[in-house]
Parts: sequence; C-alpha cells; structure tokens
Amino acid sequence: MRGAGARVAGRPRHSTALTALVALAVAGLPRGVGAAPLDVLLSALPEQDAQRHFVELSVSGVNRSIDFSDPEDDPAIAARAADGDYRDVQLAGGWRVRDELWLTGGVWQRTLDSGIDRYRYLSWQLAGQARLRDAAGGWPAVALRLGAWGNRASATETTSPVRVPGAILDSVKISRPADRQLQADLLGTWVLRPGLDLTALVSVGSIQLSYGGLTATTTRSGCHYDLQFNGNDIFGNLAAPCESSGGVIQQFYDSSGEYGVEVANEIAWRGRFAQAGLNLRWAAGPWTLKAGYLVHAVRRDAIDDILRERGRPVHEHNRILALQGDYRITPTLSVLLRAQLSSNLFFNDLPVTYNSSTSANFGNRLSLYTLGMRADF
Repeated sequence: MRGAGARVAGRPRHSTALTALVALAVAGLPRGVGAAPLDVLLSALPEQDAQRHFVELSVSGVNRSIDFSDPEDDPAIAARAADGDYRDVQLAGGWRVRDELWLTGGVWQRTLDSGIDRYRYLSWQLAGQARLRDAAGGWPAVALRLGAWGNRASATETTSPVRVPGAILDSVKISRPADRQLQADLLGTWVLRPGLDLTALVSVGSIQLSYGGLTATTTRSGCHYDLQFNGNDIFGNLAAPCESSGGVIQQFYDSSGEYGVEVANEIAWRGRFAQAGLNLRWAAGPWTLKAGYLVHAVRRDAIDDILRERGRPVHEHNRILALQGDYRITPTLSVLLRAQLSSNLFFNDLPVTYNSSTSANFGNRLSLYTLGMRADF
C-alpha cells in the first residue's frame, strides 16, 4: 500500500538516468499519445511529426532520489525510505489508417523503488484519433480522441510498517492491483504560420481501481499473526508459536471494528477527471520544439471522504509543464529529449498507487526526464 507517492529530495541521479537513456533508443510517437501526463502535448495534426507510421522507444527517470519516508517511521526505516527511485521504459507506435484517422498504442515497464521495497507496473494505452475538420480560414483543425489506458502488477508488497486506525501492519501484500481509465479528448490546433502551431485541449474521463486479494501481517501482545482480508472482514491466524503472559489467541475475527478499514473504498476506488491545456509547437529545419501546460482535476468516490475523516491529506488537482526537443538525424529517424514537471508526484499516470496509506505523498513535486528515438516511415 505504501510506496506510491513521495517527496523529491536528496542526492542527484543524473548519471543513472542519462546512462540508461543513452543506451536505449529506436522509435517514435507523435507527442502526447501516451498516458495522461503526455496529454499536455497532444495535437489535432499528428501527421506533422510522422506521416504514416511510427515507433518509439524511450526511457525516463527522475534526476534526484525520491523520499518515501513518513514522519512516524522508525529512524532507520526513514533513512532507507528517503533514497527511492523511479524509472520506466516505453515502447509505442501508431498507424495512420487514413488521412483523418490515427490508431496508436503503447506499453511501459515502470519500476518504483521505495528504498526498502521495489514495485513493478506494466502500463498500457490504446487510442483512436479522428479529425473532424481541417484548419482553414483562421479556424483550427478539430479532432476527437478516444482512449483507454491503465496500469497493473502481479502483486505489490511493502515490508515497512503501515498504519491503519486500529493497528500497525508489519507488512501488506496486494495481489493483482490495477487501474483502468477511459478518456475522451477534444483538440483544436491553430496553424499560426508555417512551422508554428497552437493547440488547446479539453478532456474528461473515468477511473476504476481493482485488486485480487489483500493479506498482511501484524503483531498483537508480542505474537505475530497472518491476516486475510475478505472485503472488510479480517481473519487473523497465529503465524508461529508464541508465549504471552496474557494468553495466546490462536485465531481472531474482525469485521472492520477494531481495525477500522474499508478495503474496497481505500484501494479499489472509482473516480472521474477533467483536464484542460495549451501547447505550442515550433519546427525549423531538423529541429522541433514543444512546450505545454495542463491542469488536471479528479474527484474520487469514498476514499477522499475517508481521508478527510481521518485528518489525512487529500489531493484533487495537478499541474503539468512539459518541454520537449526533437532533432531529426536522418529523414526517418529522430532523437528526443523531454523534461516534465508535475506539481503532484505520479498523480496522473499511476492512479493505482493512490490509497489511504500513500495520499500524503502526492502533494510533492516530480521532475521527470525522458530520452528516446523515433522512427517514422
């Protein structure tokens, strides 16, 4: 449950990110065809970056270590959790079915290291974009984009303490955690002059988290117990032989009384989001430069009300600034470098990591750098 958000702090990681990034490359994608964070660079005229087909391989990383510690952590645990990291590898591609219609998709392998535990998520995205009208007479080109994207893992497990209202869990394991988003985007691109475009976008979408099962371990009266969650019902079994002056309970049952958890609402919530943004594209010779800004707002069912009742932070807004440079080294091959600044860590692209144990960390900023190559043909 922990390990989802974080505070960006600590020592630089420039060498780790850039060494790995330079080693990988081939491919490309009209900017913004990825999951939510790249929406800031969407365009109604994607053929300006790739005429017919494209493929991209890129690698992303943070430039500084990430602090996943909690003020209530044991000092030794806090020191380890302050040295977290994030990186991902993305493979994406697209096909221009006809002049006005693009089909695109991508997969990511994301690795999130909390300094104590490591989490791996497989991310995916599919989208279709149709242009409804071309740019003419000072009017923008208008396109509608419909997409689905999400993240999943076989399991995520934290071995550092997790606090719930009635207990401290020594470890928590969630099997098959996942999120799925459905999204619609309306894009308008003005051609200000040859090589200079301005795009405005508005988007709406829905979010659904899910999980397969939840288990944990805890300590009561000096004895270790394995916990099995069935909805909000908790079954505890003595994990190993134990002696206690107060007597040893072999098994116990709790129906969200003593522990005070609402499992489905806390880790499998639903939500809705809306966003709006602007971006500018400038192309001259082999260079293409882009800059975009996006504001994202989300409303989650149940979980944020639970967090407010517990006096925990709730985060519902995010702002993203993206800067990207592309350089065409051959007629069909380009290299790209992108910097992405986000006011809230992993807010848009990994909803699966937002839960009742991690929400506090989502108020922290994220700086993400990407290096890749695009092949269009």
